[in-house]
Amino acid sequence: MKPVFALRNVNKIFGRQTAIENLSLEATPGQVIALLGDNGAGKSTSIKILLGLLRADSGEAEVLGMDSRRQSQEIRRRIGYVLDKPALYDWMTVTEIGWFASGFYPHGYLETYAEMVKDFKLPETQKIKNLSRGMQAKVSLALAMAHKPELLILDKPTSGLDAVVRREFLESMVDVAAEGRTVLLASHQIHEVERVADTVAQSSATNSRTACQSCARL
Repeated sequence: MKPVFALRNVNKIFGRQTAIENLSLEATPGQVIALLGDNGAGKSTSIKILLGLLRADSGEAEVLGMDSRRQSQEIRRRIGYVLDKPALYDWMTVTEIGWFASGFYPHGYLETYAEMVKDFKLPETQKIKNLSRGMQAKVSLALAMAHKPELLILDKPTSGLDAVVRREFLESMVDVAAEGRTVLLASHQIHEVERVADTVAQSSATNSRTACQSCARL
């Protein structure tokens, strides 16, 4: 089975700092993969290399069979991506931002987004800036998932959320995987992801070679 994404022997150095050393990681459809590590351990750097936002110094990266260096724009169009601090147009309402985003995706996006807004119990006419951090996270997730991507990437998405919202957010990833889609989740808290992840990869800026190639099946 062809992997949904793959990093093969990837290395990245910033000045004198090794961010990633010999990282190899891949996933198949329907998996939830957790990439764990402290701040500065290379989690976000790994994701940016996958998306073509950064170039690795050596190694290979691909997503959905596409080369991350040469086809980065198409990759970002086809996947879903949620940041820990998403850049939302907070002067828009929940409905308006979905309408705006729908212009970048095929027909059907807006209808699916509206369904997710209802499922998440989000106030449709409320401005983004007036929503709680948890509700803003759910808006980001709805925006990232409304085009039904094969791969959903979450870069520390529960940062700053309360315990209940974090649990609900993460458990919803199990439903995503059950639909045959793949989730890559970057986090620094193993107790958050161990309940939902199929595989955990430990990222360490000082020992990436050993940690990232030793994936523990939960």
